[in-house]
Amino acid sequence: MQHVLVTHLDSLVGRRLVKALYHDPDVALVFGTGTGPRPSFLDAYREKCAYQRLDLAKARHLTSLFRSERFALAQVNAVIHLPFVSENMAERIPGNVPSLVSETRRLLEQCKKRRAIERFVYLSSAFVYRPEPGNVNIFSEDQLLGFEADGDPLVRAWIDADLICQGELNDPHLKMTILRAATIVTETGEFLQSPPLSRPGPPLGFNPILSLVADRDVGRALVLALHGDRPGIYNIAGREAFPCSELQRGSNRFGPLPIPRLVSSAFSLLNRGLGRSRRRYSGFERYGVVLNTRRAAEALGFEPQYRIEVRGRGPDLRVDTVRCR
Repeated sequence: MQHVLVTHLDSLVGRRLVKALYHDPDVALVFGTGTGPRPSFLDAYREKCAYQRLDLAKARHLTSLFRSERFALAQVNAVIHLPFVSENMAERIPGNVPSLVSETRRLLEQCKKRRAIERFVYLSSAFVYRPEPGNVNIFSEDQLLGFEADGDPLVRAWIDADLICQGELNDPHLKMTILRAATIVTETGEFLQSPPLSRPGPPLGFNPILSLVADRDVGRALVLALHGDRPGIYNIAGREAFPCSELQRGSNRFGPLPIPRLVSSAFSLLNRGLGRSRRRYSGFERYGVVLNTRRAAEALGFEPQYRIEVRGRGPDLRVDTVRCR
């Protein structure tokens, strides 16, 4: 039987994961941590779920948790680490390292000291890959990760945390599984872990293709990885992929304009000359991110059970997750 520690259980994906673990007969206990007070949704799962409020990025808090009597009584033998950390760029720990990186490193160090913990599952992001020029980038698990010196700090944190977990893939005592998820779509139509969709309005001339996955399917994939006997790295995505223009919210109702390169360059130079545009477009905003999920299907038995439906555009955009028939 599994006694599972789930970090950031108070996140949207954490909620889906708790429900999946609660109904799993092979899971005896879910011990969740989060930065806020005990979530109200846990009241429905009180028989099987415990909760502890703490900041994993602080070494003292994490050490106290692992040495506490409550943690010892929980008999945790598996960990699912979710990356949904609210980053405040004005508040960094010493060394200018985002909290996701520090807490991942410290959490792994604590797990390796306790032989009772045999499994570690980390939810990473598809945006750790390095996009290349082209209309569609189809990524497999063995492709290179992206390192942009002046790129998005949050993406760099995802890459660093992913690499920390990769360093433990050959550990004989800790079975490490890394799931790289596409843009996650919640039941309410929100997009999680998607830099191209986090800024209002797409750039002129670019319309990348993006893979999506429902949060319920991410929860299922995490449970499959928890019970799987083949540790490693796996891509997780739904069957649908959409142009970025169909997913953008805001005042830009018509999406990116496919204008010639010379005209686009002229617009860019004009904007820079007038001081209106100082941003640097990342590779994910120019090139697509589509995932090859064959390895997850073969090794974990993962098949998406929900499809993504997109209706309307701009302010009228509505995104639904619908169960496949």
